[in-house]
Amino acid sequence: MPQGRGSGPQFFFMREPQLTLNPDRFPEVPDALHSRPEYPLPDTSLRIQPCGCLLVLDSALSRILQCSANTGLFLNAPAETLLGEQPAQVLGRRLTGKLRSELRANERLSGPLSLQKEIDGRKTRLQVNAFRSGTIVVVEVEPITPLGNRRLMGTVNQWLTRLSRAETPDSLMDTLVTGVRDITRFERALVFHFDGEGHGVCLAENLAKGLSPVLGQRFAASDYPAEQREKFAVREVRSIPDLNAAPVTVLSWQTVSEATVARIDASGTVLRAPSRRQRNFLDDFNACSLLSIAIVGQSGLWGMVTCISETPTPLPPTLRDAARTLVSMATQRLFLIKARMESRFLLQVQESRDCLVEDVRAGLSPAGMLDKYGKDWLSLFRSDGLACVNRGEISAYGATPPLKSIARLARGLAHRHGQGAWASSRLRHAPLAKGLALNGCCGLLAVPLPGDDAQGWLMLFRPEHDRSFYWAGRPEADALISTPAPGQDLHRTFRTWQEEVRGTGEPWKPVECQAAVDLGEDVALVASASEITRLNQMLRGEQQALAMANDKLREAVSHDSLTGIWNRYRIEQELDKELAKARRQKSPFCVPLLDIDHFKQVNDNQGHETGDELLRHIACEVTGVLRQEDAIGRWGGEEFVVVSTGASRVDGLILAERIRKAISEVSIKQLPEGVTASIGVATWRPEDSRKELVARADKAMYAAKTGGRNRTETDQGL
Repeated sequence: MPQGRGSGPQFFFMREPQLTLNPDRFPEVPDALHSRPEYPLPDTSLRIQPCGCLLVLDSALSRILQCSANTGLFLNAPAETLLGEQPAQVLGRRLTGKLRSELRANERLSGPLSLQKEIDGRKTRLQVNAFRSGTIVVVEVEPITPLGNRRLMGTVNQWLTRLSRAETPDSLMDTLVTGVRDITRFERALVFHFDGEGHGVCLAENLAKGLSPVLGQRFAASDYPAEQREKFAVREVRSIPDLNAAPVTVLSWQTVSEATVARIDASGTVLRAPSRRQRNFLDDFNACSLLSIAIVGQSGLWGMVTCISETPTPLPPTLRDAARTLVSMATQRLFLIKARMESRFLLQVQESRDCLVEDVRAGLSPAGMLDKYGKDWLSLFRSDGLACVNRGEISAYGATPPLKSIARLARGLAHRHGQGAWASSRLRHAPLAKGLALNGCCGLLAVPLPGDDAQGWLMLFRPEHDRSFYWAGRPEADALISTPAPGQDLHRTFRTWQEEVRGTGEPWKPVECQAAVDLGEDVALVASASEITRLNQMLRGEQQALAMANDKLREAVSHDSLTGIWNRYRIEQELDKELAKARRQKSPFCVPLLDIDHFKQVNDNQGHETGDELLRHIACEVTGVLRQEDAIGRWGGEEFVVVSTGASRVDGLILAERIRKAISEVSIKQLPEGVTASIGVATWRPEDSRKELVARADKAMYAAKTGGRNRTETDQGL
């Protein structure tokens, strides 16, 4: 595969011919081990697959409390001789010491360990994994079977490189399923994503010839309940090489009480026998083997990669770990691509906001504002109509409900919702829209306009978006199965059913809600300026009313309504002033631009009220560490800009570090762990314009983000 530039990490490797994996074989398990042992050892409810063996140790790793009945096959030590003994006798002192050392501070090993045993006169390599589960330690032992003439590292590097070059989520998922199937040799590899309601949808698929595709089909949330999804997000891997393999009993040491046995939870092992749910899933696909690997994001289980085959598929732990490596790389790449897409969207919205701020001086009315920017905003937010409700006046653009309905929506939002964005893709089912004429509008995103008008709102409307969902299964036939071979019947009747979803709009994305809130602040600013202009025209002779209105305008124009510090408009004025001074006097100054790390998570997990409170505390703390001659303003969202007059690059770096430390010490009741910030520092250059100076600070800030966050970078070299 030729090397080239990609946006992700690069991997270097030698060209290799396409090689074929020799068929793997698990050790044959004697029938005696499939049944209850002859010796009087109590067994447990836990059963494992015969492709490895299991040890359950006490917390101090000093005694073997439980073990599977097949330890003789892998550890050359029958189960009855291991129970109650020290793990070092079978695992060796060195390996036991490593387990004890790593698990002292961690729940799991950082990576698998290896062990060599002589079994039937042959040296056999074993892979050892271990993890803590409550007060016990679970040790998994699996044979490392030879891969023949296949060179795994080169294959993995090739697929990692391809993943690093994917530029869209779709191409990334297609590459992932192809790579995982190439490594594991399963007949079918799929990527499932769980939506906000817990339903699974197949986003990508790679399958062998003769199999029916399930791409695009949905699986009900009841097939994989929330509790199971939460557990899988922690366990991350499920492997069933052979569904029909007889399970192996796990035995307990006789001195372990029944109460203690009941508390032992070893269900997190990858060796555990298939559950009834998993058997039903594989039966529905007419499959005999499975590998599932979780795709975990910051908010939990995003989806999973699932591989299935109609025949047993022996999977050495090395290949399973290789597939897991691909999924881990793809997970990082996926969320990076999504972050870039959101960043591009926010940048487009910001460019529109920059133009809007210029209209403050012009006193553009809300109606004029919608006429000027309405088309662009509808395109950005994928909407058909928008409305601005301000001081009892309604301005509308595009396809919207009647003005009377808009007014009632505004009153309902003020009464029932309060502050923060309100979004719905099923507007006609919302209580505040009951009985209203909506003119076909099915989606609404509404954000309040900051100020003393509780019924001031910016509203974006979306039309009906008919969707067809193809669900896999009905109550009497649960999931899709593969196409049978010629002359064979389907092992289970399957019928897909199509659900026509009407009366709903396209769902609103969190980033769209965030951008709409920011846009609403600028709309409120223009609306306030327009109101002042109108008052000046109407009340020219009433000096007192005019003075009060002008005071309000000055406050609205120069200060951020949430934090009380300067807003973007005012800090831009200060930047222009400092640029002019620097050109006249050749005096340096710096512009630190800071962005709160993972602020979107705070809004998503804790709510916008918590996010607003956090921003107010941060603005207060940062102001406290500035010099008297420095200035700070809120640039937008979770970004702040500081103008440090007379500061060199070194001075700016020192100031930025002082700011970063102050932010790291901010703590509120809802977020006791606090937050961090990434800061970029730009130093004035003689040829600088305001836009160029801030752009360098922004690039430096993103360099700090890329470098790991909670750090400061300068524009040196940019």
